[in-house]
Amino acid sequence: MKTKRLAGLTLAMLAMMFLLGSIITPTVFGDQADINIYSQDDYAKEVDMDESITYFWGIFNSGLNSHVVIVETDSTDFGWTAEPTTTYFELEPDEFMTIELVVTAPDSRDHPTQLIGVSVNITDLATGNSWDEPLDQTTSEITGGAYIPPTKALGFIPNFFVDMGVDALDNEWGVFIISILFWLLIGAIIYFVMDPFVKRLTRSTTTEIDDKVLAIVKGPVFWLIVVYGVISSLGVLDFPWSVVNLLQLMFSILVIIFGCWMAYKIFSDVLLIWGKSYSEKTETSLDDVMLPLFEKLGMVVIFIVAMILLLNLFGIDVTMLLAGMGVLGLVIAFAAQDTLGNFISGMFLLTDRPFKIGDLVLMENGDYCRVEHIGMRSTKLYNTFDHDVIILPNSKIANEKVINLTEPDNKMKVKVTIGVDYKADIHKAKQIMLDVANDHQEVIEDDDRKPFVRLVDFGDSAINLKLYTWVFHLDDQWRVGGEMREEIFKRFKEAEIDIPFPQRVVHMETYSDNKPSISG
Repeated sequence: MKTKRLAGLTLAMLAMMFLLGSIITPTVFGDQADINIYSQDDYAKEVDMDESITYFWGIFNSGLNSHVVIVETDSTDFGWTAEPTTTYFELEPDEFMTIELVVTAPDSRDHPTQLIGVSVNITDLATGNSWDEPLDQTTSEITGGAYIPPTKALGFIPNFFVDMGVDALDNEWGVFIISILFWLLIGAIIYFVMDPFVKRLTRSTTTEIDDKVLAIVKGPVFWLIVVYGVISSLGVLDFPWSVVNLLQLMFSILVIIFGCWMAYKIFSDVLLIWGKSYSEKTETSLDDVMLPLFEKLGMVVIFIVAMILLLNLFGIDVTMLLAGMGVLGLVIAFAAQDTLGNFISGMFLLTDRPFKIGDLVLMENGDYCRVEHIGMRSTKLYNTFDHDVIILPNSKIANEKVINLTEPDNKMKVKVTIGVDYKADIHKAKQIMLDVANDHQEVIEDDDRKPFVRLVDFGDSAINLKLYTWVFHLDDQWRVGGEMREEIFKRFKEAEIDIPFPQRVVHMETYSDNKPSISG
């Protein structure tokens, strides 16, 4: 009893599964229900001449056996091509594959449309059964349609050669010549009419920059208009579209070359010349140093922009190239951190201006140097005593103690220190030193810079006196100081004031036992 019930339940479940299977089975092409082909595309497409488009289908194996699928296309005519990306593949159970068909239009407009048949040959590897399944037919149309001889140039200028009775030009060649004449007229208007008009407007300006820019761009713009007119006019002739495309590509290259050339001429002949004239009027040396750097950087930028435009024109993606250049820049920056440090220090020296070219500075090691050049990487100094040129990295000189002797002005204090004998008349010695300073023509005698003498120290062998004076220019400090020392020495001799050399006083004493004792 239980066995009969179990058998009836099994039959009922099988019947239900059959009914459900018949309801949910997808719509397929042909009679083989275990291979399902799905449409994934809109098959009415347009494509430009000599360009390609892609059609898609999906194929799914819902059966239990593996199948071999071969994609086949009908032969195409008039230059059309249809190539599947995959012509043969094996489809496993429960596997889904995509069929892609690449259709390329011819380079002529004579045959604007093409109907392409696509089918797949399917073979069941388990049973050996083989059958064909046709896919949707694809229809492609060239944008623009077939060639029709034009009767008007640019679509609105009638062929006046017909009215003139020139039968030989009563065709597309006449329209072509009229189109070229029209573009030549546009170029002539810009070159011979607009140019004087614009010049008349620019005369009211005080600068010559606009005149120079106009002189640079008017020639290239004229020829670009003419070349564009010739190439665009070729569209009225029944030229192979591959030739027209090649000419358009060459024109695009010409536009990039002319554009970069005009940018270079404007940069070098206008901006740089204006920058040099402006830097000569300013007192800061920042623009003098930055201008050569700006010149080199500008040339590099123009070249890089030209290369990027050319690469994009040929369909090369420069995104990864730019990303790689960014990573390379980080590597270079890490490797050249000392150079970058000198560059940044140079920027601070030029903007903060602790000293400028021509200033006399006292270095931390005691060298007197004149600043000869402040660059972006190093600073050049001239050692006035040793007649040497010292080149220091900007990062070193920025972190070193440097005394600018030229600031706040070129006046310099001269100090003369002389020791006199303890037995000498101090007041007389001080007066002699003041007289020497006042008699010198290059010593400043202003109220706030008058010479004076001070007793600065009691030495072991002499009383030290120091004369303080000012000279008009710091370069004269050593010469004036030497001349005053010579004159003071001469007058001290005449006044019998001794300048003692180091000496020691020894005292002799005797004891009661008549033995000498030395103390000192």
